[in-house]
Amino acid sequence: MAKLALLVATFALAFFLVNASIYRTSIIPDGEEENLSRRGRQSCQDQIWRQGYLPNCQRYMNEETGSNHPRYRSHYLNSCCDELENLREDCRCQGLKHALGQQLKLQGVRWESPEAEDMCEAAERALNRCGLESRGCDMHSGRWL
Repeated sequence: MAKLALLVATFALAFFLVNASIYRTSIIPDGEEENLSRRGRQSCQDQIWRQGYLPNCQRYMNEETGSNHPRYRSHYLNSCCDELENLREDCRCQGLKHALGQQLKLQGVRWESPEAEDMCEAAERALNRCGLESRGCDMHSGRWL
């Protein structure tokens, strides 16, 4: 009976040691806790997917390159800005590249065409017109999509 009690105590001790080693401490800088809880730790791809690949940005690029109706552009630009602002700052460029790629696929446009060039320029202008950081965001390098 004593051997059984010793065996149970050993297993209990091992269980508590393993259980205690599972817990880790995370250090979050001041002010970042709210951002993490609000946005979570989603990947850029996940955020872009949840936004539906920025459909209003796609519409904006399409209208910007193929329409003479400025009233539509303004509507889509504002909605596009909202979609971009809902992405983390470091995901905005990638989001626009995905939106651009989706729009090009939808229209059957090749990356090397003049139409694709126009859409690349419209996508780059979108960040500026939304008042968002556009440094380092080159739509022409998005051919990998």
